[in-house]
Amino acid sequence: MIVRPMTVYKYKTVSTKQDFERLKDIILNNRIYMASPLALNDPMEANSVQMSLRVAGSGYIRDCGKIHSYIESKQAEYRVLSLSAVPNSMIMWAHYAREYSGCCLIYSTEKTLSDIRPVIYTDLTFEFGEFSDEDMSQAIQESLQFKRRDWAYENEWRLIQKDEAGFLNYGVEELLGVIVGENMKRTMANRIEKLCKERNIACFRTYTMKSWNDIAFITRDMSKLFSDKGTEYITPYDMREHITKKFGKEKCTQNEYDLFFDLNEKILRTLR
Repeated sequence: MIVRPMTVYKYKTVSTKQDFERLKDIILNNRIYMASPLALNDPMEANSVQMSLRVAGSGYIRDCGKIHSYIESKQAEYRVLSLSAVPNSMIMWAHYAREYSGCCLIYSTEKTLSDIRPVIYTDLTFEFGEFSDEDMSQAIQESLQFKRRDWAYENEWRLIQKDEAGFLNYGVEELLGVIVGENMKRTMANRIEKLCKERNIACFRTYTMKSWNDIAFITRDMSKLFSDKGTEYITPYDMREHITKKFGKEKCTQNEYDLFFDLNEKILRTLR
């Protein structure tokens, strides 16, 4: 049985003004862009199920290792939202969040994202015989659930839709929080924290624990306490005490207290 994660994560780059405007739109307008399969960063997307057309020239195109334009036009009718089941992937923070200078969005899967599907990582391809347009649609959707094993580190879950709009709209309560990378410029991090406060959602920051080879997550206001000290030295105990006192004074934003313990579950085991 496949168990859907309660929360999922969207890593994002925030290095340009356009990146920030897109993030601002996500936070304030409760929507996120869904990409065409043809625009995803893996050129092998949607081709795990191999399809052959019985039209002139299609065999030659396939022999050249390419996909027929008609099949690609059908693939382009779909939209994909790629999410991860883990917030502490060092590769994801380095790659998709550009060396910890980007951010990671935290989403609930209870409502709009309840139909997400796990990506299956395999190097196998599957041959599809004769088919109708309806069969082709099914084959494309199934193909979008497969990726090569090289990508397994992403722990990806996907929402797959056939929607020309390109945006997924969701309820205001479904974006639970934002994690900013510790290498993000302070001015940018401050602007993101301000947006989070406007929507009363939690804002965290990565705290890399090199000697542990792991990533912890501290509240953004806690990171400010150490911002002028040059070097941070924060123990898991310090992290827990800070959020506990903040919660006791009723200063936590919506979901902040519970998210802190979910994000740091592995790190906090040392205190038990």
